[in-house]
Amino acid sequence: MTRRFKGMFAAGAALCASAVTAETLPVNGLEPAGKDAAAALGVIALEPFGGSDGQQLAIAVADRLRAVTIDGEPYFRILPTVSPAEADAVLDGTAAAEVGRRDSGSREEQVCVERDEDDKCIRRETRHIPCWDHVVRLDAAVRLIAIDGAMLHAADRQDELIQRYCQGDGRPSSEGMVRELAGRYADALRADLAPFQRFDQIRVMESRKGLSKQDSRAFREAIRLTKSDGVAACAAWMDIAPRNPAHASVLFNLGLCAESAGRRDEAYDYYRRILAADDDVDYARQGARRIERYRRAEAQLASHRRL
Repeated sequence: MTRRFKGMFAAGAALCASAVTAETLPVNGLEPAGKDAAAALGVIALEPFGGSDGQQLAIAVADRLRAVTIDGEPYFRILPTVSPAEADAVLDGTAAAEVGRRDSGSREEQVCVERDEDDKCIRRETRHIPCWDHVVRLDAAVRLIAIDGAMLHAADRQDELIQRYCQGDGRPSSEGMVRELAGRYADALRADLAPFQRFDQIRVMESRKGLSKQDSRAFREAIRLTKSDGVAACAAWMDIAPRNPAHASVLFNLGLCAESAGRRDEAYDYYRRILAADDDVDYARQGARRIERYRRAEAQLASHRRL
C-alpha cells in the first residue's frame, strides 16, 4: 500500500518538502482561461491603442501577456506590429482616464496656536482640516480579432480609484493611479486569454463521526501525519476505507490524496461518490470543480499546442 502512495505523491514531493502545512495536502492545478478560443492562440499582434491613456494600457497588457508561462515556457509570443503571416490574432484597444475631485469631509488635527520665546509650542488647538477624494476613472475597451476577422474576445471595463487627502497633504498622483487601473485591466484580460498554474494546500476533512473507535483513532493519526508524512496519512485512510466505504471524510481524503499525486480522474470519482450520496458536502463539491476546471484548462493547452 505504501509503495502505491509513494508513486502517487511523486508529483507533489518537492512542494511537500518546501511547504508542509498542518492538515493539508499539496495540489498542483491549472485554472482555465475565460475564453477557450483565445487560449488556443500562440502569436498575438498588438496594435497601438487609441485614447489619451491607450499607450499606458497597451504597455500593461503586453507586459502581462509576455509574462504568461506554463511549466516555465512562454505561452504567447507578442508582436509589436500586425503581420498576418506570423500572428494568429490582433489585439486592439482604447483607453481614456477622467480625473476629478470631490469633498470628503474633514479630519481633526492638532495645530500649534502659541509658542514661547524659544519657538516651542505651548498651546495647541484641535482644528478640522478639509479633505477631498481624488478620483481617477479609466474607461477602456479591447478587442481580440482573429486573422480571419472573427471576434475572439471583447472586454469593456470602467474602473476607478479613489485616494483621500487633506489640506497640506499634497494631491495624489493621477499618473500613478492610471497605471494601477491599467494594471487591473491587464490582469483581468490575462485571465480571460490564458490558463494559469496554481499551487495550493487543500485542507483534509476531519470529521470522524460514524467511525468505530479503532478506525477513529487511526483516522485521527492520519490527520496528524499530514503535517510530516502525506504518504503514510494516505495509506492509513486507504486501510480504513474497506470498512467505511461510504464515509464522506474517508472518501474525500482519499480523493485529495489522488489529486495531490496528479491522479485526477480517480480523485474526481471519489468526489462524485460523495456528492451522489449528499450533494451538500462543500469540500467534495469544490474538489469536483477543481478537477473540472483542470480538464477545461488541459483542453485549452491541447488546442494551444496544436498550433
